[in-house]
Amino acid sequence: MKKILLGLATVALLSACSSDPEKLQSANDSYQKSNSPIPNFSPLASGGVNLPQQASTYELPNIAVKKDTAVDIRPPSTPLAIIKNSLTQFDGERALIVYSNEQASLYNLQQIQRLLKEENIDSTINGTILTTDWHSTGRIDDKANTEIQYQVEQVSAQDASALTVSVKQMRRDGIIFTPSVAEKQRYTSARLNHFVATLTNSYTKQQQDLNNASVGAFQSGLITDINGRTALGMDATFGQAWEKLGSTLPKVGFDIKSETAGRGQRELKYSPLDKEDWLRLGVNKPELEKGTYFMQLSAIGKQSAVVITDEENKALSGESAQVVYQAIGALLAK
Repeated sequence: MKKILLGLATVALLSACSSDPEKLQSANDSYQKSNSPIPNFSPLASGGVNLPQQASTYELPNIAVKKDTAVDIRPPSTPLAIIKNSLTQFDGERALIVYSNEQASLYNLQQIQRLLKEENIDSTINGTILTTDWHSTGRIDDKANTEIQYQVEQVSAQDASALTVSVKQMRRDGIIFTPSVAEKQRYTSARLNHFVATLTNSYTKQQQDLNNASVGAFQSGLITDINGRTALGMDATFGQAWEKLGSTLPKVGFDIKSETAGRGQRELKYSPLDKEDWLRLGVNKPELEKGTYFMQLSAIGKQSAVVITDEENKALSGESAQVVYQAIGALLAK
């Protein structure tokens, strides 16, 4: 009897360990469960009651949007009327600002060329049009290697002046392309706003320096400016140097005819002093012709420099420059 029971147990065990795929597929294991049908649910029985239908009042409309279309989300720039009593406009090609003729001494092509030079951007002026060399747009939202050329024009009328900025050319990776109207508006307006804001802020700061300047004695010495001209360097702010030079120049024969503080310029009329007057300043009389001269003052922080030029815009040089600047320096130190 025990042998019979042992045999039945052995048969049952072997049956359970069968490797027959058919057996495994019907053995109620995970393989079988994975093929179980998904249950279907019958619609909710309403019991004869009419249920409300879904309202479409607040449904969002279906709008077909091309996923491959790149949408420019940058807001368009517009020219700003930063100058007092000015008008601005973008006409589809140019950003422009119109202002009174009295302000043309500050907002002009020469000042813009100076700003561009400070940004290491070369430019040329032909009559009333300034053209920049190729340079980077400087915008972080532009693709790499995007370059631009601007044209800036100064227009003068009987009682008003205007500056216009337009895009001459653009290129990317050396390939010329035509910017869209929106791009022209963005680039020209941003560049015009930058020009006007920088000139305005510079003028305002210089006026504040003039008002707050406490003028005293300061040291000076001969230097060579970035244009290779002989100049007088001074340990003074713009306001201090401007104020002190205003009272010093007449003492060496340079009377002030007109001045523009915002640009650091003065028109001078030179009348030679006597030999004895120069000797009292510790120098010999310079060989300088009588006539009209100009003074240009520039400053960076607490350092400033002045250059005197003749009517042909040639700076004083050689022994004449040394004598004149040495005499001025002696008076500035008192």
